[in-house]
Amino acid sequence: MKCPKCGCEIKEGHLYCDTCGMEIQMVPDFEPEIENSIMETLSTLAEGIRGKTRAEKSEKSEKNKNAFGQKAPKSVRESEESGQSAENRWKDRKWVIVSLITFIAATLLIVFIAVYVYRGYSVSYQTQRARAYAESGDYAKAIECLERARALRSDITELAMMEADYCYQFGDKDKAADILLTLVGKEYLEYEDKETLYERIITILNEEGRYEEINELLISCTDSEIVNHFQQYLALPPEFGYDSGSYDEVITLKLSANTAGTIYYTLDGSEPDERSYIYTAPLFLESGDYQVTAVFINEYGIRSDSARNWYVINLSVPDAPQIPVASGDYDTPMQIEAVVPEGGTVYYTTDGTTPDAYSQQYTGPIAMPLGRTNFKFVAISEEGVSSEIVNRSYSLTLDTDITVTRAVNIIVDALFRRRVLSDLQGHSYEIEGKYVFKYDSIVEIPNLGYYYILNEYVEDNSGNQTKTERLYAVEVNTGVPNRLIYDENGQMGLISLQ
Repeated sequence: MKCPKCGCEIKEGHLYCDTCGMEIQMVPDFEPEIENSIMETLSTLAEGIRGKTRAEKSEKSEKNKNAFGQKAPKSVRESEESGQSAENRWKDRKWVIVSLITFIAATLLIVFIAVYVYRGYSVSYQTQRARAYAESGDYAKAIECLERARALRSDITELAMMEADYCYQFGDKDKAADILLTLVGKEYLEYEDKETLYERIITILNEEGRYEEINELLISCTDSEIVNHFQQYLALPPEFGYDSGSYDEVITLKLSANTAGTIYYTLDGSEPDERSYIYTAPLFLESGDYQVTAVFINEYGIRSDSARNWYVINLSVPDAPQIPVASGDYDTPMQIEAVVPEGGTVYYTTDGTTPDAYSQQYTGPIAMPLGRTNFKFVAISEEGVSSEIVNRSYSLTLDTDITVTRAVNIIVDALFRRRVLSDLQGHSYEIEGKYVFKYDSIVEIPNLGYYYILNEYVEDNSGNQTKTERLYAVEVNTGVPNRLIYDENGQMGLISLQ
């Protein structure tokens, strides 16, 4: 269709010319027939009137002729006509009145039918009435007009968009969304119209909290640009960093989602839910079989379909580390040693957590701590496979009057007497803040005995502590204070503070 004003092509489904803005009048196909019918009826009535008049005049003319075909004398004619004139004039007048009334009635009937048909079957008329009602705030009647217009031309996108807008203004958001949803998937929609359509639908569904419908709408959408634009509403199944299969190495499995939300997963093939593991970091899959099942729930509470992969990790498990010092109660400090298996590295914890590659690495004998301590040791191979965990529990007590607290006080008193500290609270002439001393361990110094080892910290006015490089040693039985030093060969030595 072309615009009658500027001649530009009108897009299908539009009521206005995109070039000049002229409204396109959608007149039904049968209106020209109505117009032709009116004209034919009027012409027939006019011909009938003209024919009757000519016939009467001809009859009168024949009657006035004599036997020779000549007109009778005027006196004769007047006498003959005088008796008939009154009757004929009345008949003529009566016929004209009846014909006129009939003509007017027929004309009014045809006009009424034409107006009725135009109003009932004209898209333009119903659209104009809808706009007028909407401008006055009567959206209910505006919607009724548009429903009649859409019944006539369901292919006009603007009619549906207009009705949805009026329903939204009227407060019927559900109906507005349902009307717009009927347009989804129409092949004749331009991209701009489609983008506007999705924008309006999602806005309404979002206000109504119909997030599941938004998710379904976007999943069925074939336009990737529109999907990407609204993907925050979309909940797609999580994606796996590795395909299902067998591997001869430990794999660090990453799970990813299309937008903000939470991934829940299981490792035994069961269906995950909000009580399952929450994915926060890559999964460390070592030797064994795994059936990883994951589901994504976005920030609107929309749950995706489950995603499931299978993994078989074929790796040999390293031997567990050997710890010769058995668990038990001790009154003499012991050095805790670990036998490291070939091709592995030993890690340990003392806080009850499971050791892994991020725990404290075993590099040599460990001085047994005072009190009760629970050790956990594990060996981890180069491929990242962990051995069985070895547990040891030790309780060390010393038969001495020199406690850790007393050892700390002995060091503070010795440094105060040497004027390293300005008071017994640890303040110094050389720094702001104060010095703090903390127990580290008990070690045996060959040929000298057992000593408490204390670390030195500098504490600022805000309470922050920074460890220094100085170490102090207090003999566990006599309480003799010392500086602890190491020579170039790593051998320990003492500098007396007495």
